[in-house]
Amino acid sequence: MADFKTTVALEIGAQSVSMAVFTPVGKGFALSRYARRDVLLDPVEEGMRIDYVSNAIGEMVEELKVRGSEVRNVVSGQQVFMRFIKLPALDMNDISEQVGYEAQQHIPFPIDDIVYSYQELGESPDGEREVLLVAIKKDLLDSLNSQVEGNGLRTRSVDCSITSLYNAYRISYPEETESVVILDIGAKTTDIIFSENGRFFTRSVTAAGSFVTNSISREFGMSFREAEKFKIEHGQISLGNGHTDSMSEEDAALATVIRTAMNRLSSEVQRTINHYRAQYKGNQPSKVYICGGGARIPYAVEFLQSALNLPVEFLNPLAAFSVGSKVDAEALALDALCLGPVAGAAVTGAKCGEFNIDLVPTSVGKDRAEKQLIPWTVAAGLIAVVGAGVYAYSADARLSELNDALSAAKTEIRSVDRISSEIEELQAGIEGDSAVLDEINGIETQRRVYAALMRQLSDRTSSYKFWITEFCPLVNYKTQPVNPQALASYRLIRERNQQKQGSSIVTPGSSGEEEEASAPEVTAIYISGYTLCDPTKGDSDKTHQNAVRDAVINRLETDSYGESYFDLTANDVSNNEALYIKFDTGDDKKSRGASAAYAQRFHMVLPLREPVAVPELQTPEN
Repeated sequence: MADFKTTVALEIGAQSVSMAVFTPVGKGFALSRYARRDVLLDPVEEGMRIDYVSNAIGEMVEELKVRGSEVRNVVSGQQVFMRFIKLPALDMNDISEQVGYEAQQHIPFPIDDIVYSYQELGESPDGEREVLLVAIKKDLLDSLNSQVEGNGLRTRSVDCSITSLYNAYRISYPEETESVVILDIGAKTTDIIFSENGRFFTRSVTAAGSFVTNSISREFGMSFREAEKFKIEHGQISLGNGHTDSMSEEDAALATVIRTAMNRLSSEVQRTINHYRAQYKGNQPSKVYICGGGARIPYAVEFLQSALNLPVEFLNPLAAFSVGSKVDAEALALDALCLGPVAGAAVTGAKCGEFNIDLVPTSVGKDRAEKQLIPWTVAAGLIAVVGAGVYAYSADARLSELNDALSAAKTEIRSVDRISSEIEELQAGIEGDSAVLDEINGIETQRRVYAALMRQLSDRTSSYKFWITEFCPLVNYKTQPVNPQALASYRLIRERNQQKQGSSIVTPGSSGEEEEASAPEVTAIYISGYTLCDPTKGDSDKTHQNAVRDAVINRLETDSYGESYFDLTANDVSNNEALYIKFDTGDDKKSRGASAAYAQRFHMVLPLREPVAVPELQTPEN
């Protein structure tokens, strides 16, 4: 049943922070007041992001006069991990234990380092339960929560922007039952959401606002901040067929660059539609809604409509809300596209949303536990007082009953003693099996980690200008200039010595002897491959090298294109390139003869943000 109460909602996005106050009106909500702040940073300024976010929250708290209020927070989709999982069709009401096990398998971080929530999606055609799993790194969630609480607010709940926006859409467009796609074009990611007669599917891609801005920055030689300003003030999407003829040369070039970048988005959307139809048996979408900051660029609707060959409209996430008299209607007309997640938070708070994701920060979890404990403490005190009052009256009557119970208990104890040794043997066997299972689970987790690393590397760095031929984890790697021969001592190697019963991680040393590594961890990934050269330009042409730097370093840059498994920034690479990348030159190329004029080999070391433990398995005895 809906529970309409005044709700303060806060969304912390990649490049903006939004806050809104919703008040109950009849059997619905009104947007009473709202505020937005841009948090535009160059990639090299990401370390200062928390301070900018905190300042923005503080300003909006004072502007909206909500200090001391409970707030429903929404974090951006690029800060969470979302997985669709299937559970066996077991007859059980509480599936939390199953979901916890699946979280360990699907999230590439230790379970103690994450906070997760889930939502049942119903049964699949084969009878399995479908569940949406949403997880976030615990330290990131606690850091964001500290900015909220540090500005005089109290966290009520934490949702993610994707499910929150979906809640707003469903309540604003209740008549939509056909297959519909929602594109939330944010700064770091575009969230592609499918809604079809109550079914839900989503995928996030990095073709978004920052991707467009980076394209402008490279084309015009501007800083990221300058390119973003240029895009906002002069940007529009070229529609072709002479659309730019009446523009200045600079504006026409800008429109063409934006169109090229947006082609990447339309390709990703079409690919996701094909995946949804093939893997989830969904229908062809009948319509596309767009929202988010990236949807405000002129001609976005017309471009996507032509590229996707589908009707495209702006999404109004406030269609089911009335608007207070103090809200600036002109400003709201521009900002409404960006207010879907905060509107969804109000829907969730009223208990009428289809999703109820709640990612609980550490401090909030402790507060909830203490509040749940209070009623039990009071009840225990009352029981003690009442029990003391009736004890004297009932003591004699209970004495005979207790003696009978004691006699029966002794009989049961004798029976239990006869089988206690069997129970102990079974328990020992269970503990041994559990240890083996834990070891196997560790191996499975590592397999998923490497699959995730390779998938991210493939998704973000695909280019016809170069190709990767080698992928090798490096064990306990220490930063040093890239040298393929020197890196050999860090490669992850499995060797079985016939004179030993076990297997171990070894690194070939200069002496040629095997040395067992203590607590081995994979701390970096070595990749190598080839980039196409123009044989007519010779070694002085560095275009092909820049293509590798752009596609690999920039797109794997920490958090610039969404959550990254790799720990590197373009600034670090620029200042210390020898530590990350090496191109074969001179004698290195002679061994390849004439082919060296057409392709140049490169070597890269990509440090990992989180080390990957290397499990040790014993070789079974023959």
